[in-house]
Amino acid sequence: MRRNKFLDRLGIAALPKTDETQLSARSFWWWILLGPGKFILWIQYMWPERGSGPFGSARRRNVPLVQVLYSLSFYGGAVLLLGFLLFSKH
Repeated sequence: MRRNKFLDRLGIAALPKTDETQLSARSFWWWILLGPGKFILWIQYMWPERGSGPFGSARRRNVPLVQVLYSLSFYGGAVLLLGFLLFSKH
């Protein structure tokens, strides 16, 4: 029964949602944690690749779970790039 609750929460997180709050009303943590992922998904939605088209990007655009994953990917890439720049030999 516990596994079903986890799957239900995961399914709810994967549902598209519209943003009902104004941009100025969002907290600082929203901008830090979800902002990069939301921005990347917006770029993909506005300028889709030839293979997936706008329909593939529209399905991912307002999904909170995907926004979190893209934000984590952004921060992981930033940490790797920063580490490379700091520790590389010139």
